Amino acid sequence: MGDSMSGPPSTRITLLTRLRSPSDGEAWRTFVDLYLPLVFRYCRRRGLQDADARDVSQQVLANIHRAIDTFIYDPQKGKFRNWLGTISTREVTRYQQRDRRPGKGGGDGLGDFVAGQESGEVDADWQEEFNAHIFAVALERVKAEFDEATWKAFDVTWLHDVKPRQAAQDLERPVAWIYKARFRVLERLKGEIEFLTNDAAIFHKPS
Repeated sequence: MGDSMSGPPSTRITLLTRLRSPSDGEAWRTFVDLYLPLVFRYCRRRGLQDADARDVSQQVLANIHRAIDTFIYDPQKGKFRNWLGTISTREVTRYQQRDRRPGKGGGDGLGDFVAGQESGEVDADWQEEFNAHIFAVALERVKAEFDEATWKAFDVTWLHDVKPRQAAQDLERPVAWIYKARFRVLERLKGEIEFLTNDAAIFHKPS
């Protein structure tokens, strides 16, 4: 994944655009792997039980799947996090109100796509879950790119707030090496977070 940010703009295509291709199963698997756990945890935070949260999470994906063919995503109207958050929030609300509105289905989600872009509003719980999820996913994705010692230097000094001089003693490395190792991981982590939050991420267009 380390070179996903490279290449000229003409070789890139957003994941949302890729979702519109029926033959691009990899895009859907990537989208599900990245964001289904996030939607599920948000549903649980909103008070849904596990089974209900799974149902709503699947409905969110179904709404996206049905609507994506005719939807044109415009990043100028709103951020990806707000767009997905609006769909998720409204689906949770529909589920919670379902018993009071018998016979009312969840719709095809297209209205939520538009509303999510134009409102600019996002639930605070969703924002917190999104940020935590993206950070955790980014950490996991970049960890494999570094050797154990480099990652350890980052882990103890940045994630666990150990002083660089103490880390240098513990890891038997020069202090300058500790700073350099931490900087390398932080720069890569920053890029990965941007990759995951920049309007559904950017992938190389298949050649």
